[in-house]
Amino acid sequence: MKLFNKKITKKMIVALLVAAVSIAAIGCSKKDASDSDTQTTSKSTLESIKAKGTLVVGTAPGYPPFEFIKSTDGKSEVVGADIDLANKVAEKLGVKLEIKTMDFDSLIPALVSDKIDMAITGMTPTDERKKTIDFSDVYFTGTNSLIVKADFNKKAETAGDLKQLKIGVQKGSTQEILAVEKLKVPNTKSLLNIPDLVSDLKNGNIEAVIASSTVAKINEKQFEGIKVLDIKGLSSSDAGETAAIALKKGNNEELLKEVNSLIKELHDSGEYDKILNKNIDIAGQQNAEK
Repeated sequence: MKLFNKKITKKMIVALLVAAVSIAAIGCSKKDASDSDTQTTSKSTLESIKAKGTLVVGTAPGYPPFEFIKSTDGKSEVVGADIDLANKVAEKLGVKLEIKTMDFDSLIPALVSDKIDMAITGMTPTDERKKTIDFSDVYFTGTNSLIVKADFNKKAETAGDLKQLKIGVQKGSTQEILAVEKLKVPNTKSLLNIPDLVSDLKNGNIEAVIASSTVAKINEKQFEGIKVLDIKGLSSSDAGETAAIALKKGNNEELLKEVNSLIKELHDSGEYDKILNKNIDIAGQQNAEK
């Protein structure tokens, strides 16, 4: 019996040793896989963009001079100050640029779901948006104005007067937030872009459109039968328009550093003003070319 037990014991010891070695090997394999996953996850946004060699930028055309459609010889292309800025960013990063056009209110979901690397589309960095995405430094600061029909004759001297009007705003914009939440205008209509709002205005479906002063004046040049009013309370610091580049949250410090450096360079050199003024001229000529 003792001899039999001894043999069993030796076999058990060997089996246990084999099992221990197997478990250790599996553990190492899992650790290696885990380390690999960590390395993949830790790749920064900037590294990912450079690795694929392309910067994918989302924008919402219909907001001249920042982004709009220009037709040349029967061919349409997206142009504007934001598109020029996107090209500058891609150039600084040493990658190609790919522009994806979509509705304004689809841009943040596209960022969150990794369909685009950044959004450059005149987006204001509000506190609410900052809960979901990150922003660069501000690259544009402006004010808001009111677009009305040329024969408009109702009282519209202060922001409070707008409560008596049917107001149009771009869907998802800070002007929509201003009209609905801050000014509490009871009768508002939201559409996807400014040209559609201007058409609605001319057709009598709305009485005024709140837009960036820069954008409003471009549309005044483009379309006959409208004019721009500067209203007290629309151009205050609270209601003023700012624009920044939007990025997905997480591991983007290096990319933000590069982008913010570029924005500073463009402003310090006066290059951004040239970009903006060039596109104001292009947008203003669009109507004459049609």
